[in-house]
Amino acid sequence: MTFEIVDLEETWVAGLPVRSPKRALGRLNDPALDQAWSSVLKQETSGPLASIYTDYAPGIGSYNIQIVGYKCSSLSQVARGHLVAKVPRARYAKFSAVGHFPDVMVRLWQQIEHAEQQQEITRIFTADYECYPHAYKIDLYLSIEQSRLSA
Repeated sequence: MTFEIVDLEETWVAGLPVRSPKRALGRLNDPALDQAWSSVLKQETSGPLASIYTDYAPGIGSYNIQIVGYKCSSLSQVARGHLVAKVPRARYAKFSAVGHFPDVMVRLWQQIEHAEQQQEITRIFTADYECYPHAYKIDLYLSIEQSRLSA
């Protein structure tokens, strides 16, 4: 197993929204996403870098909303012009990878794809959350079907 099941407390992410097409594994380029991250990285943020995926539409070639920015705990920490999204309190499958971008992201999604193919997790796409403990590590929390956890 390349992941762990964790209980995540309600978490808030503030930042810039990007309507992103879902991309196939290995196709990571999204100019709008790159531009949003570039803008956030030039600003002083009140918390560690983070991102949340919301408003999923099923199927490759469809869209989701990704808020790229930083973790926050109150509205007073939110920079002017940024939106806030909530990661609900729940159990998540936590995947982690260390390395250089974009390879680290490819490895992370390979772990996720393997867990799905082995039916170790069933994603429900409520709200997925990425945080970046340091420049070379990504922790990705995926919302999963709760009934899968009883085994």
